[in-house]
Parts: sequence; structure tokens; C-alpha cells
Amino acid sequence: MADWLAWLELGGTAARTLDQYERDLARGCLLFPDLSIKEWTDSELLHVMRRFKPAERRVRMAAWRSFFKWARQMKRIRENPMETLPVIKQPAQKVIDVFSEAEIEALLSLDVVDAAPMAILLEAGLRKAEACGLQFSRCQPERQRVTVLEGKGKRDRVIPMSARLQQLLADLAIIEGLSPTDHIFYRVHANDVSSQRKRDKRVGEGTFHRWWGRCLEQAGVRYRKPHTARHTFATRLYKIGLRSEEIQLLLGHASVATTSDIYVHTRVEDVAARMQELMA
Repeated sequence: MADWLAWLELGGTAARTLDQYERDLARGCLLFPDLSIKEWTDSELLHVMRRFKPAERRVRMAAWRSFFKWARQMKRIRENPMETLPVIKQPAQKVIDVFSEAEIEALLSLDVVDAAPMAILLEAGLRKAEACGLQFSRCQPERQRVTVLEGKGKRDRVIPMSARLQQLLADLAIIEGLSPTDHIFYRVHANDVSSQRKRDKRVGEGTFHRWWGRCLEQAGVRYRKPHTARHTFATRLYKIGLRSEEIQLLLGHASVATTSDIYVHTRVEDVAARMQELMA
């Protein structure tokens, strides 16, 4: 397993993925500690699979598929025991919530110190991790684009700025006196006398989530997870006529299927409005 993880790391697999793969394979190592790689069969793998929750089995067993595929490629084994396991069906797509236009307006009408970073999520569709590390040098309004370096899968991408995002960032730069190395998302340093926004380091997970909850509460918007902003960004682009391949480019997906199946949603209300147009 250590050899496989090292092989993946040299191939450019992200550290977070490597950590999850190691955890997934550790289930089997702990369950059958005395088996060598050549002794594994579909029988042991079935028991490992059952240790994961039903909803996560398909994803968690991906590490095992990759591991035994590598083992066969490296001639560590002759047969791949994963090939005889049952196919785990893709779970049915759930209805995914997005922010309405009225909610977007409320969120982007907050004070500019909050509206500008909120617009990075809603108007540029950055992932949370990408947004937390975004420096002003990568989204200066005069350049009219947001640059993401080493996003998920270590892929770089450029997102054109909307007019609103451009204006909010320009206002933020003036009000806060941003330097190129300052971060768009801020931390708060407080003492008994005063509090000060700090932008010299990337914002932490806890600080981000407190900021997110506070912004939604102040805007009077029902709470959803931060990733809803990314769904909203993609869905709005689809509604104005961008193709899935174009949206894929802006979201930084490796596959257009991910864009179409997960991020782009047509609401029942949109279908009803279109039917009214055709039947009028």
C-alpha cells in the first residue's frame, strides 16, 4: 500500500486524496491483517465493502479498484479480485438547492467587505478551499478575470469577471487598501479595545464557516452549505445559454459529465415557464 501511495504521489495525486485513499485501504488492512496482496479475493473485499455505509460504498471502493489495478499493472498479482465484485449503482440524483435571484441580491447587497468575498463564490464559482486562499493579485478588477492556481486536481483556470464582481472588488480594494498579497477573505483580530480585519494569511475553516453563517443571517437568507454558491453559479450560467463544455471550463472539472450530472440543474419552475411560452 505504501508503494502504491508513493506511486500516486509521484503521479501528481493531491495530498487530500492520498490521505483518504490510505484511510479507505486501512479498513481492509485492519480487517485482514495477515493476508498478503496475492491472497486477497473477492470474498474479503465483500466484507470490506460492507464496512462502509451504503451511500458511500461506491466512492470508498474506488481506492480499492485503483490499488488492485496498479498491483496487476506492476505484476504484483495475476488476477484483479475487484473485477468479480458486484457493480454498485450510482445513487439517484437528489434535488439540489440553489439560491434564488432575490437571495443572491440580498447577499451581494451586504457591506462590501462581505459582499465582495461572497461574490467570489456566487459570481465566479470558486470552491471553498480555492476562495479561502485567493489573494488580490489573482483577482484585480482591472484584469477582469479571476485566476485559480492549482485548484482541485492541481488544475489552473481563469474565470472572466462579471461586471458586479469587478465593481465589488474595486470598491473593496479602495476601502480596505488592498495590496497584491492580501487575501479577499479576512480574519478578525480582536482584543478588549478594538477588532481589526487581517488579510495576511488564508482564512481557516472555522473562521470561514462563521463568516458564512453570519452573512446569510444578516441577509435574511435561509441557511445552505457554502457549496450551494457553486451550484448556483453553474445553474445561472446554464440558464443564460452557456453550454456544459463552457461551464466545465469555468468550474475546473476534468469531465463534462460531472458538470452536467451534478452542478447544472433545471428547476421545475423553469420548465413550467418554458411550457407556458410554447403553449401560449
